[in-house]
Amino acid sequence: MLGATGYISSLLMPAIQASAGSSLVAVASRDRRGAEAVADRFGCRAQPDYAALVADPDVDAVYVPLPNTEHLEWTLRALAAGKHVLVEKPLVLRGADFARIADAARAADRLVMEAFMYRFHPQQARAAALLAEGAVGPLRLVRASFAYPIASGSGNIRLDPALGGGATWDVGVYAVDVACAAFDRAPLTVSGQSTVRPGESVETSLAGVLDFGDGRRAVLDYSIDYGPCAEYQLQGESGTIVVPNAWAKDGEPGGVIVRTEKETWSEELPVVDHYQLQVEAFVEAARAGAASPLPLAASERTGRVAAALQAAAADATPVTVAAFSW
Repeated sequence: MLGATGYISSLLMPAIQASAGSSLVAVASRDRRGAEAVADRFGCRAQPDYAALVADPDVDAVYVPLPNTEHLEWTLRALAAGKHVLVEKPLVLRGADFARIADAARAADRLVMEAFMYRFHPQQARAAALLAEGAVGPLRLVRASFAYPIASGSGNIRLDPALGGGATWDVGVYAVDVACAAFDRAPLTVSGQSTVRPGESVETSLAGVLDFGDGRRAVLDYSIDYGPCAEYQLQGESGTIVVPNAWAKDGEPGGVIVRTEKETWSEELPVVDHYQLQVEAFVEAARAGAASPLPLAASERTGRVAAALQAAAADATPVTVAAFSW
C-alpha cells in the first residue's frame, strides 16, 4: 500500500486483509511514523519509502491511492518491478498516459486496474440486469448525481490544481462512468456549465449533458460545494430504475427501486464491502492471468469523456468526444 492516510487505513487496508487470496504485506508513506503506526495496527511491515515498497520481493501487487498527478509514475515503477497494480481513480489525467501504462502492462505481463469500487457492488449488477431484462424498456436517459462538500481552507488535495484536483476528477468520474457503462459507449458530444468557488482554482461543481445520439442522453451533476447526494437513475421508455445509494459506504445497504406506470417495487441487497469485492476480483484476475474485471479501454473512455466535459464547461462550448485530444 502506497500511503497511510485515514481513508486508506479505514477502508482499503481492512478490505485487503479480509479478501480471499491476498494479504497485506507492507505499507509506505511520506510520513514514516504514520506508516509505522499503521503497519503496527495491521500487522504488516513499514517500508522507508515508496521505492523500497515497490522493490520489495514479497510484494506481488501494489495499490496506488496517491494524489492524481502521481498515479502514472508509481504505476509505471511498480510495473517495471514486476508488480500488478490497482490504481485509484482517475487512473491518469491525460490520454497519452493511458497508452504508456497499457504498453508497460503488456511488456511486464502484469495486470493494471482502475479502482472503481462501486462497480463491484451487487446493486450495479442488479440494476444492469433489470435494464437488460427490459424491466423499464429501452434506455433513453441516465441521471446521475454525486456531491459532498469539501470546505475551503481544509487542505484537501481535491482543491489543489497542482495535484489534479477538482470536482471532475473526484466525484465527476463516477457519474460519467455510470452513463458510459449504461449505454456501453462514449457519447457523441458533451456540454456543461461549471462553477469555481470563490477563492479556489479548480471547478467545484458541474452540471452537464452527454449526448449519445438518437435521443439518448445523460444528465449529470456533481459537486464538492454541496451535498450529500449519491444517486443514479436509468430512465427507460416505460419506467425508471433508481439506485438511491449508488456509491454506498462500507456497512450501508444497497438496493434498487423500479417504477413503471403499473407498479413500483424495491429490492434491498445485503450489506457488502465493495472495496473487498473489488480487491478479490483484482486478485483473482491477477493470479489467473485473466482479463481485467475493468478493462483499461473502459477506464480510457471514462477519462476521455470526463476531460471533454470539463473542457466543454470551462469554455462554454460543446465538445465532440471522438475528436477530443486530452
